[in-house]
Amino acid sequence: MKKLLLFLSLLLATNVSALSVFNQCEIKEKVDELNQPPIPLKKEAPKYPRKAQMGGEEGTVLVEYDVNEQGQVINPKIIWSEKEVFDNSALRAVSSWSYKPALEGGNPILYKNKKQLIYFLIEGSENELDLGSEFNNLVMRVKAGLRKGNVEGIIKRIDTLLARVNLDEMARAGILYLKAMSLYKVKAPNEEIKNLLLESKRFYEKVVVEFNSKSTDIKSVTSMKLQTFGGILLGQMYFEESNWEKTEKELSEAIRASLDSGLKSQRFYTAYLQLGIASYNQKKWCLAAKSWEKAQELARVYKITFPDQLSDPLKYAQSQI
Repeated sequence: MKKLLLFLSLLLATNVSALSVFNQCEIKEKVDELNQPPIPLKKEAPKYPRKAQMGGEEGTVLVEYDVNEQGQVINPKIIWSEKEVFDNSALRAVSSWSYKPALEGGNPILYKNKKQLIYFLIEGSENELDLGSEFNNLVMRVKAGLRKGNVEGIIKRIDTLLARVNLDEMARAGILYLKAMSLYKVKAPNEEIKNLLLESKRFYEKVVVEFNSKSTDIKSVTSMKLQTFGGILLGQMYFEESNWEKTEKELSEAIRASLDSGLKSQRFYTAYLQLGIASYNQKKWCLAAKSWEKAQELARVYKITFPDQLSDPLKYAQSQI
């Protein structure tokens, strides 16, 4: 049975990810210690529902709650859920969390309507897209075709599916990405691959959630993965063309899409390397240094050798911060 990993993320918070290379390079206002939102003290991950575990299901849940003057979570409720099977687990976990109370003028206050987006992800499924059995069979055929060095028949099959007028938008986005990946593996022209990835972007699923006269966009796990991996591949295309500005844009968007979820993949190592190079060439020293530092961290995790030729540029970028 696959190990289960559960990752938490803050939604609409001032400190979404303390380890984010982007946060470290953004100009921050001085913290007002007398007036501030709740600060987490204890956040245990929810238990993965057994039913979802057995079915290999992943999903996201958006929870809203208040934090009282003692730092306790009260009034938790589900604002949006990708799959109902995760709701009770998310509510139970959130109810057990504790905070340093919010302050106003130095005094503890009731903090209302705090939002928390919880991702349920399965280790070992990081690179899998939940788009149904037909898509999974197509992926297997693509892998077999690549092993044999022949994907022409698979591309024809992909084009047949894309010609369906009633094709679900998320399925269309996934199939376009799969075609782009297949063509990239056989070294098709960059322009053709880029066009497929840009078209895929148009069909990413987005759920608009309304609450308290406000709204926010939420992506499903599958949509988040597509945005992440499609963006990484698109960034690779621009990187190969030395288009540093677009490389930075696409890789930054791809990495940001995954930060809240805790998604893990070896793909991020190359993405951070390339983001660092693109930033360095634009003299964005902080982003270059922090991206390469993150790449070094991932190199240790995946037992990869960080390029020696980047050592001096990294030191220079660090010296300019």
